Amino acid sequence: MAGLLGVALCGCSSLTGGTTGGTGGGTGKSSSKGSAADGPEVPESTLDLERVCTDGLGFSGMPAYDRTKKTVHPAMLMNNSGDTWSQFEPPSGDFPKGWFLGYSDKPADAELVVCLENRTKATATGKVCDMETDDGKPLKIRTYNTSYRLRIVEARTGKELYKHTGEAKSDECPVYMLTSEGEDKDKYYNEVRPKDYRKRVKPFIAP
Repeated sequence: MAGLLGVALCGCSSLTGGTTGGTGGGTGKSSSKGSAADGPEVPESTLDLERVCTDGLGFSGMPAYDRTKKTVHPAMLMNNSGDTWSQFEPPSGDFPKGWFLGYSDKPADAELVVCLENRTKATATGKVCDMETDDGKPLKIRTYNTSYRLRIVEARTGKELYKHTGEAKSDECPVYMLTSEGEDKDKYYNEVRPKDYRKRVKPFIAP
C-alpha cells in the first residue's frame, strides 16, 4: 500500500518532476475476442493491449487509423514503470477531452496505443532532501533523474508511427511523494509529465 511522506522540513520549493508510482490501470483477465474462424479480433480488456506495446501485434477488429482525417483519433495510454503494462488515464486537464480513452471506455474503440515506458534509466542527482514520514519521523530522500521512452502505435496493425526517448530532470525537492510496496522509501524518481509529451502526441491524435 502506498505511503505518504510529508512536506520537506528544509522548506524546499515545489516539485517540477513527476510523481513516483503514477500508474493506474485496467484490471481483469487478459483475453481477446475473435479468431480467423469467427471474425476480426478485438481486445476485451486493456490488459490485452500489452501485446501492441511489447510485440507490435495489433487487433484486426479495431478501428483503422487514417491520419489524413482531421478529427480526433482516440488513443489508449499504456504505462510501464517496471515489468508490467497497465492503462493510465491522465487527470482531467492534462490533455483535451477525447484524446485518451478512460477506464470506463472500451479499449476496442482506440485507433492508437501510446506506449510510455518510465524510468528506463535512473541517474542520481546528488541532491538530498530533508523530509519526514507521515508519522513525523525525519527521513532523508535522494533524488534521481530518469529516462523515458514514448511510442505511438496503430492499434489495428501494430505499426509503430513514432518513437522518442527523453529525460525527466529536476533539481528541486518534492513537496510530497508516494511510494509503492517494494520501492525504496528514501529514493525519489523524477518522471515524465503529461506536458513533456503533449506536443509529441498531438500530430497523431489531433492532426
